[in-house]
Amino acid sequence: MLKNIWEWFLWFTGVTDAGWSAWWGGFFSCLPLFGVFAVVWRRLKCHAPGCHRIGLHRTADGLYVLCRKHHPDVPNNLTLEHIQKSHVNAKEKKMSD
Repeated sequence: MLKNIWEWFLWFTGVTDAGWSAWWGGFFSCLPLFGVFAVVWRRLKCHAPGCHRIGLHRTADGLYVLCRKHHPDVPNNLTLEHIQKSHVNAKEKKMSD
């Protein structure tokens, strides 16, 4: 069983056909890209504990990025009326500043 897993891993990384040079030039050279992807994912995902959705909405203080489900200002059923109300409130706030 362990031998089959090892052979699959060698096949997956391309080492069985071209030797260990394929490991360094192929699969291993892609590992930094996986690290970049992990950093970007950690930066973009919702900051609510246990939530793995992409966060597109900042909190009022700008410290956290939350998804639509966890952000307090975004309702679950987003409607045109809510969007218009939010737009009017933002314009009024901008005019008062």
